[in-house]
Amino acid sequence: MALVERVLTAPGGNLLLAGRSGVGRRTALSVISHMHRMQLISPKVSRNYSLKQLKIDLKSCVQAAGVEGEQVVLLLEDHQLLDPTFLESINSLLCSGEVPGLFTAEELDTLISPLKEPLESDEFDGTLGSTSSDE
Repeated sequence: MALVERVLTAPGGNLLLAGRSGVGRRTALSVISHMHRMQLISPKVSRNYSLKQLKIDLKSCVQAAGVEGEQVVLLLEDHQLLDPTFLESINSLLCSGEVPGLFTAEELDTLISPLKEPLESDEFDGTLGSTSSDE
C-alpha cells in the first residue's frame, strides 16, 4: 500500500497493478484514494460498452482533474478493456496526458474559457491549447 500511495500522490503519477485475482488491488486503490480525498472513477462496463462510452468516461475524468482541479484516480481493470482500441486511448492518456479528438473545439473553448482569466492574473506564460478563439 505504501508504494501505491507514493506513486498516486506524485504529480502525474500512474500505476499498473498486475497479479492474480483477489489480491486487493481495488481495495488498496480505494483506501489510498479515500485517505487522500481523491475521486476514484471506474467505468461501469456493459455488453454494449463502446469506444464512445469510454471517451465520455474519459472526458469526465479529464474535466474533473484539469478544469475542476480535483485529484482523480481512474481505475481500469482488464475486464473493462473490451476492445483493443480502448488501449490506444488509455496509452495516449498515460503517455501525453491527452486523448486525440476527445474534445471538439467548441467543448474545449467552453472548458478553457473559465481558466483564462485566473491564469492571466497569475502571469501564466504557457499555452492553453489550440482553441478556435486563438486562431
